Amino acid sequence: MNKLINMNNVSLALGFVSSYHQKMKYFFLIYLAIFYSSFGQAKDLELEVVSESWPPFIIADKEVSGIVTDQVKEILNKSGINYHINIYPWARSYHIAITKPNVLIYSIYKTEERKPHFHWFCPIHKATPIHIYKLSTNKIDVNSLAALKKAVVGIMRGDNSHQYLLDNGFKDGINLDVSANEETNLLKLLNGRVDVVVQSEESFRYRLNNLGEKDIDFLAGLTIHKGKQAEHCMALSKGTDPQIIKQVSHSFEQWKKANQS
Repeated sequence: MNKLINMNNVSLALGFVSSYHQKMKYFFLIYLAIFYSSFGQAKDLELEVVSESWPPFIIADKEVSGIVTDQVKEILNKSGINYHINIYPWARSYHIAITKPNVLIYSIYKTEERKPHFHWFCPIHKATPIHIYKLSTNKIDVNSLAALKKAVVGIMRGDNSHQYLLDNGFKDGINLDVSANEETNLLKLLNGRVDVVVQSEESFRYRLNNLGEKDIDFLAGLTIHKGKQAEHCMALSKGTDPQIIKQVSHSFEQWKKANQS
C-alpha cells in the first residue's frame, strides 16, 4: 500500500513538473514574440529629414554634409531610426514639416510663431547671427530698418528673415525681392538687381568663394537675428510616431551630455 501511495505521489509530482515546464515554455514564447515584434517595429520606423542648402552648415551634394548636418546625423544614427535627408528650397521643406507626420526639419530657428508646430531639440549648434550685407560701392544705409526700407532687399521665400521683415513693414515686390534660395539672391546682389542680402557671415563668404568672388569688397550692416534666437535647432513635426519622438529625444539627450563634457 505504501509503495502504491509513493508511486502515485511520484506520478503527481512528475505531472506537476511537466505542467510547470509547459507553462514556462508558453510564457517564454510569448515574451519572445513581444520582444521581436517591438524590435521589428523599431527597425521599421522611417523618418523623413528635410532641410535647405545653407553652407557651410548644410551642404547639398551627392551626400548631404556640413557642420550642422554632421551633428544631426550623429544624433539620428544613435537613435536606431531609419532616415533619409532631402534638400529643398526652405519654403518647401517647411511646408512638408508642418503638414506631414514623421518629418524632422533642420536647421530651424525656434520662434514664437513656429514653437507650437513642432517637438523641439535645441540647440544642435551655436547661434549664427544674420546680417545685412551690401557691396562697398553701394551707398545705401544698412544700419537701421527705417533706412533699409529705401533699399531693395534680396530675401529667401518663407524663411525667418523674410517673416521678420514683413512683420516690420517691408513689402514683397516693393522693397523685398523674393527668391527660392540664397544663391540666387547673391547673384542678384553681384549683378546690381538688389541692394542688399540677408545672410550669415559664414554662408556669405562661403558662397562668394564658390562664385570666385572671395576678394570682393562688401560691408555688413544691421544684425537682425542674434543670441539665443539664432541658435540652430532641429524639430519633429506634429503627429510624429511617439516611438520616433521617444528614440530621438533619448538620443539627443545622450548627444547633448557627451558634448557638454
